[in-house]
Amino acid sequence: MAKRSGTGVTREGQKHALDVRNVLVPVDFSENAEAAAKYASDLAQKFAAKLHLLHVVEPASFVNDLTNVPFTLSDKQLEATAMTDLEALATRFIDPDVQTSWIVKRGKGYQEIVKSAKELKADMIVISTHGYTGLKHTIMGSTAERVVRHAPCPVLVLRAEAEE
Repeated sequence: MAKRSGTGVTREGQKHALDVRNVLVPVDFSENAEAAAKYASDLAQKFAAKLHLLHVVEPASFVNDLTNVPFTLSDKQLEATAMTDLEALATRFIDPDVQTSWIVKRGKGYQEIVKSAKELKADMIVISTHGYTGLKHTIMGSTAERVVRHAPCPVLVLRAEAEE
């Protein structure tokens, strides 16, 4: 027989309380990602959890004809810039009392998010969507959808307003 208590449902001595110690927040520096970081900061503060801000740099694809490609930053430069931007985002949107780390990885977005969640033993991922619909959604895909499908922990998805 299950009974309710202040810490969750117990069944014969088993606790089923939500215990959040590590929260992972993938960040692409969009307004939606900033909103996710703010939300995750509040969540981390309530649970006294550690917050991990993650940005994934997708490697530049191989290009045969470099004469038609505008100048781009190297992956190393993008990683350094992302680290600086994560620190600035943390300063602006994360409560100073929340223990925060920032991580930059290189690879495919959803794969690195899932891999990081496993490595960090994340109890929750807080991720935003871009709200794309129709053809744009089909072409762009959805990192959030892939993370939900493959994550080793619960995923809280903050939905953006639909953009056509």
